[in-house]
Amino acid sequence: MGELTLAKTLFIVGAGHEQVPAYERAKKRGLFIVGSDVNENAPGLRFADHSLIVSTRDADGTLSKALAFHQEHRIDGVMTIANDVPYTVAKVANRLELPSIQLDAAQCAMDKLAMKERFQNNHVDCPWFSEVTSVQGLRKLVGDFQQGSYVIKPVDGCGARGVLLLEPEVDLNWAFEESRRWGKSGRLILEKFIPGVQLSTESFILEGRCYTPAIAERNYARLDQFRPNIIEDGGTIPAKLSQTQLETIDDLIMRGAAAMGVDTGIVKGDLVIDCHGHPLVIELALRLSGGWLATHQIVAATGVDLVDAVISNALGEPVLPEQLIPNQHDSTAIRYWFPPEGRIVNIRGEDELKRTPGLIKYGFFRKQGDCQSRIRMHPDRFGYVIVGGEDRQEATQRVNRALSCLSIQVV
Repeated sequence: MGELTLAKTLFIVGAGHEQVPAYERAKKRGLFIVGSDVNENAPGLRFADHSLIVSTRDADGTLSKALAFHQEHRIDGVMTIANDVPYTVAKVANRLELPSIQLDAAQCAMDKLAMKERFQNNHVDCPWFSEVTSVQGLRKLVGDFQQGSYVIKPVDGCGARGVLLLEPEVDLNWAFEESRRWGKSGRLILEKFIPGVQLSTESFILEGRCYTPAIAERNYARLDQFRPNIIEDGGTIPAKLSQTQLETIDDLIMRGAAAMGVDTGIVKGDLVIDCHGHPLVIELALRLSGGWLATHQIVAATGVDLVDAVISNALGEPVLPEQLIPNQHDSTAIRYWFPPEGRIVNIRGEDELKRTPGLIKYGFFRKQGDCQSRIRMHPDRFGYVIVGGEDRQEATQRVNRALSCLSIQVV
């Protein structure tokens, strides 16, 4: 193959639609890009200089193909975005002696039970939890629900697959089997459901400090509509938090990451504010987030480009504190469309949608003639729209206006 270029080479694991912005930024930096995906027609691969056709979840297969390429052409950095495969990234990077989290930390990030045990052992505040191995054990743990509601989910799940809210009216036999079928290992975790504001954070840990340029308030206004499935309907930046809460969140993320074995790099957080106003960590992910949070929402609201910071960190290039501090303070909001189940026969209003004030980005996951699934998980959502505004009120008004533009007819 020979030495193809003098530019540094970045290996991006995954090449789906949500990974495309990383390819675009890497291309803008003049990097030689290696992309991987099980789908040879994945959209990100159009931007790649070389493609590895392999599943992002196949760590050994990805490593094998990466090593074969590396023998002919040096790989200088490995990263991913919007893809819950930290173990694949870490396995390749560690083998090639490139900047990365350790394999132990990556394995912890892929197992919600192991993660919570690390939090508990290191006094990182999180909701009560327990492993669930049988329906009988589940019944014993929830009792008569006098302690409130619970959430059951696979320890290795993602995208809200198999995440169920357990309340007295829910059939526990069904819930146990339904949740278990969405995880690869079949192992489940039960957590106490904490009513309160839920948050999405995106932080970069650098030189002993946690930088969190933006926090999104997650929108669960449709909780009653889809229960027992727990479906997020986007979020709004900034979240309404006090300075004390912001400082507590940074400390929680810093200590949570340390408990997992991480002292540098990106950390995505799912948190909740309890009835006392105290933040708790639901879980942390050691990767850039999906949902266009890092690629579009945070950039538009704060001016901070965490994708660019992760690329630099992966290549062993310096990330400066000033890159992680907001230089503007605007608002963004993202919401989703949820048509009823059936065949989509008409989609109207896209031209009007394009005229939405403050429009940043929108997209549809389905087209006319496709089947719309019953909403049970995040991949079942029809599409999304992101808008910006000077403050939360303007952003929220604009995103609601954008949603109303579209009419999706289903039979």
